[in-house]
Amino acid sequence: MKTFTKTKDSEIRANLRTWRSLASPKEVSAGSTWYDEANSIASNIERNTGVSVFNAAAVLAALSPSNKWERNILDAQNLCEAWSTGRSADSVRCCTYNANKAKAWRILEGDQGVLDKSPKVWAFANTITWRNKAACVVIDRWHARACLTRSKRRKVVQENLTLPQYNRVERLTIEEAMKANEAPCVYQAIIWCTIKNNWEK
Repeated sequence: MKTFTKTKDSEIRANLRTWRSLASPKEVSAGSTWYDEANSIASNIERNTGVSVFNAAAVLAALSPSNKWERNILDAQNLCEAWSTGRSADSVRCCTYNANKAKAWRILEGDQGVLDKSPKVWAFANTITWRNKAACVVIDRWHARACLTRSKRRKVVQENLTLPQYNRVERLTIEEAMKANEAPCVYQAIIWCTIKNNWEK
């Protein structure tokens, strides 16, 4: 299995450039607007429940693993509404792992430690909130895959990163985004759309 430990920075950079170059006009368009659309969703949750845009974004992030985006939105709305109206977390059914639901609830309860221990959730929340101004990168399984292979077909690679590995990949991605004259979140989202569409054909 391809791992970050055995992959040089130069190879990660080359892989990211390859995926960016493969992006179709449709994928570029989708990636360029993805975080703006996510921000609108978080803002709508704030209007409906009083939960801040940042916390709504963090809840979206916490509930995202193995959850389709449309259902992810519904789960976040329902969980934020339950919290804002004094109901329990058990009153809401979410289509993700129970641990992730518990993490989202702790965020609503003001547990900053959840974000301190979850760099991806923290980056996801910040990027949805600040969009092009965010100086961070969401590194999920798709971005990890893009960093480690240029294969247009599914390959088994390392998908869970240690904190030092996360920081390394984030730094490399931001540097490549700057070279492409794109915001880090836009660069990441375009690559995300491109590799996902290729692997799911």
